[in-house]
Amino acid sequence: MPVTPISDINVSVLEVPFDKPIQSALGRYVGSDWVVVEMRAEDVVGYGYSMSLDRRGTKAVVSYIENELAPMANGQDAAAPEAVWQTMFAPNKARLRGGVGVHALSAVDTASWDVAARLAGVSLNRMIGGYAQTADVYGSGGWLSLSDEELVAEAQRHAANGITNYKLKIGGARDQARVGLLRREMGDDFTLYVDANQNFNVREAVAASAWLADFGVAWLEEPVLADSPMDMEAVSAESAIPIAAGENAYFRWGFRDLVERQAVTYLQPDIGRCGGVTEWIKIAHLADSYNLDLTSHLLHELSVGLIAAFPSGHAVEYMNFFKDNPFTQDFSVVDGKIAVPDVPGHGVEFDPAAHKKYRV
Repeated sequence: MPVTPISDINVSVLEVPFDKPIQSALGRYVGSDWVVVEMRAEDVVGYGYSMSLDRRGTKAVVSYIENELAPMANGQDAAAPEAVWQTMFAPNKARLRGGVGVHALSAVDTASWDVAARLAGVSLNRMIGGYAQTADVYGSGGWLSLSDEELVAEAQRHAANGITNYKLKIGGARDQARVGLLRREMGDDFTLYVDANQNFNVREAVAASAWLADFGVAWLEEPVLADSPMDMEAVSAESAIPIAAGENAYFRWGFRDLVERQAVTYLQPDIGRCGGVTEWIKIAHLADSYNLDLTSHLLHELSVGLIAAFPSGHAVEYMNFFKDNPFTQDFSVVDGKIAVPDVPGHGVEFDPAAHKKYRV
């Protein structure tokens, strides 16, 4: 069988400013950064992404791709993305313990799968599973920086778009008042999730779960330090509501640890930092095997096709930072769902005007 070698990898950075700063228990953010990987194999181009809210560390991710990963990936068979992943991972194990290195690997690996699916002439969703062609979404936001009026208005905007699940931040001084306000304003049929952003210790998290249960909250996300799965396990054993986590877990092994500890009910990989599509597939199989629900963290445009590909797919986190659609495909929410793009690859590509507008 002829080999289609990867011939070129280019990296760019897009900065997307917010209208005003947003705040969680982790910090204050003024915009998001996208690292965009463009991979070429003959006349086929695929794209991969990593995205962060803190706008720090982007230069390090770009440097890691350009100086470490791209030279390894170039010349490899574009139709064999798992082999490309292993080529990059094997000599980098010591430096791929998390953080910058995995952000870089995730973006390159996603581009590799995009190229492979385009070469095959199928959508990435169908290549890796194809279970469904739409995915439910849940609205996400509820920042601590929002006033009560802004908080309710954001939830109502989602509801008007057919989204009946909404996640807000906790870890501030008025947590119970804000959750209670939303429950009163949105009614009992509107599902609420909360994200503590690692703000509690075990005792505080278990105590919070009790009053959250009184308001019918459906999950408590990242209640304790993500680097301490034993603490997550301890919370889950005593919590009055299910636990969600995974945005800060790396590779299949980090997720396996959470699963085997019975620390979570909802697995939340971030395609821009979990190790890429190669690892997402393995994480999804873990969710399927243990009858857990698979959700996503950020990057809903990429995540919709990945969530929909597997029976364990529960919902995509929907947090849209763009006033106008910057992509060549439509990722609009219709009746609470996003459709998987019916194109070869994953379908996430910035149009030239948007790429030029946000590029730095």
